[in-house]
Amino acid sequence: MGASKPGLGLATGRRSTDFEQAQAAPAELAQLAPVGIVQSDAEGRAVFVNERWCAMTGLRADQALGTSWLDLVHPDDRPLIEQEMTAVGRREVVIDGRLRPARGAELWIQGSAVSLQRPDGQPAGTLATFTDISGRKHAEAERERLLTAERGARISLSDQTERLDCLIASAIPGVLITDEQGLVTHANQSFATMFGIGSPDRLVGTSAAGVVRRIKAAFADPGEFVRRTSEAFTARNPVSGDQLACADGRTFECDYWPVMVGGRYRGDMWLAWDMSDRKALETQRQELLDAELRARRAAELAQRKLERQNRQLQELGEARKDFVATVSHELRTPLTSIVSFIDLMQEEADGLSEDGAHFLSIIQRNANRLIRLVGDLLLLSQLESGMVPLELAPVPIPELSREAVRDASAAAAGYGVTLDAAGTSDGPMVQGDPLRLRQVLDNLIANAVKFSHPGDVVRVVSTWDAGVWRIDVTDTGIGIPAAEIDHLFDRFVRASNARTSGRPGTGLGLSVVQAIVDLHGGRITVESALDHGATFSIYLPGPA
Repeated sequence: MGASKPGLGLATGRRSTDFEQAQAAPAELAQLAPVGIVQSDAEGRAVFVNERWCAMTGLRADQALGTSWLDLVHPDDRPLIEQEMTAVGRREVVIDGRLRPARGAELWIQGSAVSLQRPDGQPAGTLATFTDISGRKHAEAERERLLTAERGARISLSDQTERLDCLIASAIPGVLITDEQGLVTHANQSFATMFGIGSPDRLVGTSAAGVVRRIKAAFADPGEFVRRTSEAFTARNPVSGDQLACADGRTFECDYWPVMVGGRYRGDMWLAWDMSDRKALETQRQELLDAELRARRAAELAQRKLERQNRQLQELGEARKDFVATVSHELRTPLTSIVSFIDLMQEEADGLSEDGAHFLSIIQRNANRLIRLVGDLLLLSQLESGMVPLELAPVPIPELSREAVRDASAAAAGYGVTLDAAGTSDGPMVQGDPLRLRQVLDNLIANAVKFSHPGDVVRVVSTWDAGVWRIDVTDTGIGIPAAEIDHLFDRFVRASNARTSGRPGTGLGLSVVQAIVDLHGGRITVESALDHGATFSIYLPGPA
């Protein structure tokens, strides 16, 4: 290049340009300008800045020179400004945007840029001026905020007014609203319907006093209605739940509320409900409550009667137990004497005829049967009353089962029935009364033999599992009807097929069995099918 000319610059930080034909304002004018001035070369680097630009950006002149003023533009505004700057060669570009100074708050600026050209017409850069318009922008933003708030308030007020009108129009109670001059401003269809007015629009704009005169005939005592209404209107004291009888038998409930805004009286609001249905419901509800009270009293009387009957039944049960125990005790002595004398007489059987000896054996058999019955009754009564203490000792269940089977085998053979003992021998001993537990097994084995057929096998199986001894006594005899199993352990209860088969029994044996098992903390169950035998299972807990 040829010799360079001095460019436009500041007194401090002045830099010479490499433009041969720079178009620039005099330096003195640039210093006095109230706007920021930046001259850039063709690559967009600043070759001149004035003091106002330095003040706006917080940069010194030596910091600003050689950089692009676009670097200080807010990132959100830079794409648009860069796009506008592409047209700077054809026209003057005026743009608004935000600057992010090195120090201080963000600024809104308005920039104006023109293209600089060399004598040969080639681009030599740009000259841009920047005006701080932050104050104007903030004022515009505040004005827009106020306008937006005003529009929102108007819309909200319009919406509230519309909602109020809809609410009043659709309200279930009759609604009448007046202003401070006593003129009706709102009335809904419910109010018009209640008083036979037709359209509520007929009331809007009329006086409240005129409405009172118009509707007073609907009440049973028009004068009383006018008096109460006038008192409420004059005193401006809220009235709630004031009930008035109507001429047609209905009941209206009326409320009055003065409308106060900022402590100033602005009108009145009247509400009216047709309470006729509610009155009927209240009457019905009261009748239901009275009926419920009567039913509750009757239930309480029935409960007391039932409790009294239960006490009587309990007393009867105790008396029955006492009677059975007394009678059993009183019968035991003469029966023992009868059996003893029969034994003596049988020793002298040589002097008896054949029929006499037969009759004597019948007497002995039935006497022994009566003794067993009396013994079972006494034992059951004592077990139930807790008068029989258990003589606890370690009991080996497998051995106890085998002994019971061995001792009953001879009697079973007389019926043509075979007994079999099986099961595990492993397992702890049970703390129990060996005599009573043996009585349980003897009773169950005897029943199984009695209800078996000749040639059948009765099996007694003992097993230890999960901390419990289980003893099963199984036969293949006549079985038990399914409908009678639940009552099998009741006193004097025998299965119907047992009675019809002619097999003897008192119906006490299983009651005794259950009582003894219960005393040992165990339980007993039965499974049976008619004509397919039965299995009685005893469960005894092992040692803790």
